[in-house]
Amino acid sequence: MKKKIAILDIGYGNIASVINAVDYLGFEQKVEKDPNNIKNYTHLIIPGVGSFLVNSEIIHKNKWVEEIKKAANKGVYIFGICVGMQLMFTDGDEGGKTSKGLNFFSGNCKIFNNKKKLKLPHIGFNEVEHSNSKIWSGIPNKSSFYFVHSYRIKSTENKFKCGYTIYGEKFISFIEDNNIFASQFHPEKSHKVGLKLLKNFLSLK
Repeated sequence: MKKKIAILDIGYGNIASVINAVDYLGFEQKVEKDPNNIKNYTHLIIPGVGSFLVNSEIIHKNKWVEEIKKAANKGVYIFGICVGMQLMFTDGDEGGKTSKGLNFFSGNCKIFNNKKKLKLPHIGFNEVEHSNSKIWSGIPNKSSFYFVHSYRIKSTENKFKCGYTIYGEKFISFIEDNNIFASQFHPEKSHKVGLKLLKNFLSLK
């Protein structure tokens, strides 16, 4: 089956860097703005810039939640980046209220426990201790990826394969389960190892 790759333009964030990375890797892609069409693709990338609260409102106001779940159940490969990862979880606390995510993974997105008075947001390159699963093929463990975020998911169920990073505390920086993948870091801004991770994802079939 021919790969059909979509970068979802849900209505938030800057997706240009993701488009450029996929193009650089030599894959054909389309920017998709219509949730009704996403079931027709083999691979979906959900970029993320901004807040869980605002993005949660956007995906629930339209048909994105329903259609993303339909695509997942159909076996479409899905990769969420940064806030796109956070939205894969149960809910998030931001702006004084709890907002719902897609609930592919159990867990809550909360601000860093900043008892050590770390600078927030967490910006820059940091190591990811990964699970050595197929999508990590050819990427050394504890490679560094680019982060920019103030909120994190600390824990989830043991049945999911996770990667972890430390910034004052240990948090989930990557997660996968069957055809669903997500990273708190930005692979499209993480040089060779980030591009390799995207290539591994886009090569899945």
